[in-house]
Amino acid sequence: MNHVSMASHFASADENARFQQFLDWLSARGRSDATARSYRSDWQDLAAWYRRARGAPFDASSLDADTVAAWREAGQNKGKSPATLTRRLAFARTYARWLAEDGVVAGGAMANVQRVETPRTTDERAVRVLSDAEVHRLLQQVEARGCRRDQAILYVLLDTGLKVSELVALELGDVDFSTGRLRVNNPWARSVELPTRAARKVAWSLAERGLLAMPPSGEIELPATGGWPPAARVSYPEPGRIPTVSTLPGSPMPFGLEGPPASWPLFTGERGRLTPNAVQRILRKHAAFARIDDASPHVLRHTFAVSYWLRTRDLVGLAERLGLESLESAKAYAHLSPPVDPMPDRAAVIPARAAG
Repeated sequence: MNHVSMASHFASADENARFQQFLDWLSARGRSDATARSYRSDWQDLAAWYRRARGAPFDASSLDADTVAAWREAGQNKGKSPATLTRRLAFARTYARWLAEDGVVAGGAMANVQRVETPRTTDERAVRVLSDAEVHRLLQQVEARGCRRDQAILYVLLDTGLKVSELVALELGDVDFSTGRLRVNNPWARSVELPTRAARKVAWSLAERGLLAMPPSGEIELPATGGWPPAARVSYPEPGRIPTVSTLPGSPMPFGLEGPPASWPLFTGERGRLTPNAVQRILRKHAAFARIDDASPHVLRHTFAVSYWLRTRDLVGLAERLGLESLESAKAYAHLSPPVDPMPDRAAVIPARAAG
C-alpha cells in the first residue's frame, strides 16, 4: 500500500507513522487498496478539520466521541451527504478500535466513539424492496423465459443477499454442494449459506456447461439447507450422490481464460466472466416481463436482508451474511416493517436507512 502512504502536514509526526501502521494492519487483514484509500481520505479530512478547529496538529491520542461528533457536525454544515458522513463514522469507529487495541486510546473512549450517532437522512429517497407478489412474478418469468444461467443468477442474488460484484467474482471452486455454501471474498473471505433451491439452479447451470455430471434420473441431490423464503426441506442424500464440479469431456474453457476449472468463473457469457452491468441487464429483462420497475441487484440484496431480519431477528447473522464490517449497518433493518402489498402490482418501499 505504498501508493497511499502520503503524509499529512495537518497531523503530528507520530500520528503519520501511526496511521501508516494502521494501513499495514488493514493490508494484513486482506482489505483492498480501495478501502485503504478511502480511510486515508477520511483520516486526512479529520486531521485538516482538527488543525483548523483546535489549532494544533491532529494526534489520535486525542480521539474521543466529542471530536468525532464535532467533525461529523462540521461535515453536515458543509452539506456533506449522509452517505459520506456515514462512511466517515465507519472509519472513525474502525480506527478507534485499532487504537484501543494498541493502547493509544482508552477502552472507554473507544466505546464512546462507537456510540456517536450516524446522521439521519430526511430526504425523500427510498430503498426499494420487492413485495412477495413481485418476487413471485419475477421468479415465474425467469423460470418460463430464462436460461439455466439466468435462473441461477436471480436465485443466488435473492437467496444470499450477495452484492453483484461478489456474484460475478465467484469461481467454480467457491461452490461447495456438500455443505450447501459459497465462499465469498470481498475483501475478506466469508462463508455464505446457499439454500437448496438456489443450489439446484447453480447445479443445473453447471450441468448445462458440461461441468457437472447429472445422474440418469436427471434429479440433483443436495443437502437440505434453509434460506429465504422457507421452503420444503429435502432429505440429506448419501455423500457419494452429491454432485461435484469437474471438467467433463467436451466442456469448453471460458473465453479468454486459462488455468484449472476451480478458477473458472461461475457465471459466464460469450466473452467469459460476466460483468456487473451484464447481470443488471439480465435482471432488468426478466423484471420487465414481470412488470417490475426499478429492479436491480441491490434491490434483491435489500429484499433478502429485510426478510432475513424479519425471519430470524439475528443482527449478527445478518451482518455476517451481508459481509458488513459492523452491526451499525445491520441495525437499520431492525426498524423496518414487513413489506406491504396493498395492490398486486405495487411494490413495498421502505425509508432509506438500510446500508450495504
